[in-house]
Amino acid sequence: MRVFIYTAFLVGFAFAVSEGQMIFENNCLRCHQEGSKKPLSYLKKEYKGRADAIMVLAKQCPWGRNLSDMEIEMVSRWIAGEEK
Repeated sequence: MRVFIYTAFLVGFAFAVSEGQMIFENNCLRCHQEGSKKPLSYLKKEYKGRADAIMVLAKQCPWGRNLSDMEIEMVSRWIAGEEK
């Protein structure tokens, strides 16, 4: 029984999506998909390691204004590759 629970936990963990990614996909992807002016690939390259810069931009974005500061921080850290 322990082996089953442990295996189920590991499988679930392996397929887990980060909170920042989930928030991005539900709120930001509508404007930042491939083929758009500033797709996710551009953001990840341009703002790598600069979550603070992304946070400033997100607060100016029409959809970003609807997010809490905590949600903006999670998305910004995920895009910047700084998520723990």
